Amino acid sequence: MHVITRRAPRAKMGPRLRRGFTLVEMLIVMVLLTIIGGSLMGLLAKQQRFYQGTADLGDLRSQLRQAEAVVSNDLRGMSSVGSDITAMTDSSIDFWYTIGSSIACSAPTQTLTLPPLSLANGSTLTTWIQPPAVGDSVYIFDDGGSTTTSLDDQWKFYRVTAVDSTLGGCLAPYTQAADATKYSYTITLSVAASGTIRAGAAVRFVRPAHYSLYQSTGDNLWYLGYTCPSCTTGGTILPIAGPFLPYTAPATPDTSGIRITYFDSTNTTTALPASVARINIVLRGQTRGYLNVTGLKRGVYTDSVRMDIAVRNRS
Repeated sequence: MHVITRRAPRAKMGPRLRRGFTLVEMLIVMVLLTIIGGSLMGLLAKQQRFYQGTADLGDLRSQLRQAEAVVSNDLRGMSSVGSDITAMTDSSIDFWYTIGSSIACSAPTQTLTLPPLSLANGSTLTTWIQPPAVGDSVYIFDDGGSTTTSLDDQWKFYRVTAVDSTLGGCLAPYTQAADATKYSYTITLSVAASGTIRAGAAVRFVRPAHYSLYQSTGDNLWYLGYTCPSCTTGGTILPIAGPFLPYTAPATPDTSGIRITYFDSTNTTTALPASVARINIVLRGQTRGYLNVTGLKRGVYTDSVRMDIAVRNRS
């Protein structure tokens, strides 16, 4: 006997409703996002301060190194006994800057002839940092006519009134036949040269230069500046490094942005330009902004550089 069962009809289901976030859940999510976002922003701000601080500190040290390299190179080759230093204070120095050297092809009169810049035999008798120009000056070595003593030796000083070139103007023994097609420099002097200057005499070309700490009118900050009246600057002081701390009069402790001290051969301070054997220069600067770098004290960071420059040409 078969029993037939019938299934009850299924009730039709309507669309399933999805339960949304409750207010409490939304508040929890917002609080968590705020905490995480705040932590990330704090980390980013800290990293930004770190990179800005290290960049500021690196720039300060770079400016100090730049000043040291430029000033040391220019002052080291001076001849204090040869009157290269024309004025000096504790914040500035005026001097004759050497721009070139050579030899006299012949005993000079009011005209000085120099060998070409390059010779066929590969020798170099004339070399320039910058070519001489009207307004520059020249020192010519004068042995005084005596070859047995140095007591009458001296450097004679002349102004340059004209600069020309002459084809094959320098003769043997300083040139050879292959140099006949090369131009030699012809320098006209302000007055006739000493009659005791010989052919082959050493020649040194100079122009006036000035270093000092000065306050810029643009941003009122203090920079190490350079000027050269006979150069393209026309006597206008231009910054070469900085900014540094302002200049202040000598005090203890010394906080001036620059301090220049001059010493003679006995290591005693001197105010006589001809007695200077060593120049001590201290430059001080500080970061432009607040420094917040791990490992360093928070605040404006100060750094300095000290240069001891021995004047080479003391004879």
